[in-house]
Amino acid sequence: MSEQQTQMRFDWVDWQPVTQPENAGETIDEQFQAFHRANPHIYRILRALAMDYRRAGHDHCGIKMLYEVLRYQSGIYTRGDAYKLNNNYTSRYARLLMKQEPELAGFFETRELAETAE
Repeated sequence: MSEQQTQMRFDWVDWQPVTQPENAGETIDEQFQAFHRANPHIYRILRALAMDYRRAGHDHCGIKMLYEVLRYQSGIYTRGDAYKLNNNYTSRYARLLMKQEPELAGFFETRELAETAE
């Protein structure tokens, strides 16, 4: 089987419960930062998904597609409550991935964020 025909592989050790931080802040940015600090494994899994998709030859990707893959996979490989992932965080994850991973620069389409406390 060629490299392009192989399926994604995850480090299933990363599948751990999602922690919902209390008093995470008032703005979506503050809430996202608190969630990200409490759940670094979510970034690692989204990064693995994005890198696999990029390395398969795709120039662009929708972060929401990866979010849904994460939800689906977590439903298969974890027991108990399904992952509770706030859709408000998708654009923040897309920006963070593009900022921290040079291979993913420009990979996700994003809109300008509002300056208000969303």
